[in-house]
Amino acid sequence: MRQASLFDDDDHGRLSGLLPATRAAMNRAAGADETGRKLLVDRINAVAQAAGVRLTAGNAKAISKDTLDKWLNPNDRDHTPGILALAAFCVATREVSPLRELLHALGLDVMTDEDRRLRDYGRACLNEREARKRKKMLEDSI
Repeated sequence: MRQASLFDDDDHGRLSGLLPATRAAMNRAAGADETGRKLLVDRINAVAQAAGVRLTAGNAKAISKDTLDKWLNPNDRDHTPGILALAAFCVATREVSPLRELLHALGLDVMTDEDRRLRDYGRACLNEREARKRKKMLEDSI
């Protein structure tokens, strides 16, 4: 293991914009309709209850609409959703963009089903090319 240097070229600046980017993605996923957001709170609570996880650090077993509003408020630095709350939010909204922001800060990304199919297709093409090369070499040696 090597010691990290203060002068490495790592881009830690991505972390500084992580929370605003995550909240913006959560806001887009939540939508602007207040009635929809109230229903979203119920879905988030149902996901958390089914998974047996707590969404906040306190004793509350569920979140309120006010808590969701605080999570989504771009100016509120005191009420940040935890990783389990973020995961429950993504499951409840069926939207991975808030999680994608977290992963981008780490230099990673989310792979969709289509991305997997394209990756598998590309891998199959490469394997086929290698098999043709081996076949050609065997034919040349005969």
